[in-house]
Amino acid sequence: MSADPFQVRLHFVSTLHRVNASLPTIQKALSTIVEYGPSMHSELWECIMDECKSGSINRRINLLFLIDSIFTDETLSPTIRSFFRRHLERDLYALFDLAIPEGRWDALLNVPAVEKILAAWKARLILDRSTFEDLETMLEVRKASLYALSPERRNLTLLPPNDMQRRIEEDRERHKRLRERSWILPPTAFTHQSLFGTRPEQLDLTHLTRVQRPSKKVEGKDADGDGVWNTQDLDFNQMWEETSDFNDDDVEDILEDEKLSWVHQPPPPPPALVQAQQVAPVQTPIAQPAGAPPFGNVQPPRAPASMRLAQRSS
Repeated sequence: MSADPFQVRLHFVSTLHRVNASLPTIQKALSTIVEYGPSMHSELWECIMDECKSGSINRRINLLFLIDSIFTDETLSPTIRSFFRRHLERDLYALFDLAIPEGRWDALLNVPAVEKILAAWKARLILDRSTFEDLETMLEVRKASLYALSPERRNLTLLPPNDMQRRIEEDRERHKRLRERSWILPPTAFTHQSLFGTRPEQLDLTHLTRVQRPSKKVEGKDADGDGVWNTQDLDFNQMWEETSDFNDDDVEDILEDEKLSWVHQPPPPPPALVQAQQVAPVQTPIAQPAGAPPFGNVQPPRAPASMRLAQRSS
């Protein structure tokens, strides 16, 4: 017996109203997505977008983290992620425009969280690389326009003190979860499988730089429509994107390093000169003041310093 779409929407909307930065509320919403997502993913996505349009700044960032959990939570199957990926690609720019609206000073509170979500999606290759570049440009332009607001416009969109305190607590909870998620290794990680899950050719450091034919899983995709990526591929792609092109600064660094090598060092001195420098130098006698006794006849004092000073003063 299929579920009533109207009842599912009511249940999911009531669940979205209780979503905050805590993990149990997000997991409860994810359980509804797992249960009804394969057959009603369009209706569930419409509920999320409607709540984003009508909610406050804090609610919008909470719902954006719920969407982030759909694509980063390992408990969800790739099939459900493939259903929601189509909706995300369609409404991506509208979603981020709602998270950081134009002309509102309090929208700057969501900028750091949005940047972290984009970094996580970029590392997991959830969307195309060109899409992430457009979103990063959009964020920079939006931040510049928000910082250019006049003081009068800023005062109109300030958060109340109670909302600000609640936002601080939610941000602390979100940052703690992001740190915990960064410690979790994917199933294809090297330390997760040890050497038994690594092919012999992958132990070579030049494995990823050689031209190789992709495996059948990557060519034909897997059963759920997702490509199979290992951790080494993700790390290599990230390093490839972050490394700059070869330019004049690299040439200068190479020349500076060459100057420090042994080839450009002066030759060592001849052995005869080294032996001459090792001969002990002649010590010159120290001049003594007139009337002073020789160093060999100096006697130690026989009385304390206080008594000698009293005798001299008398």
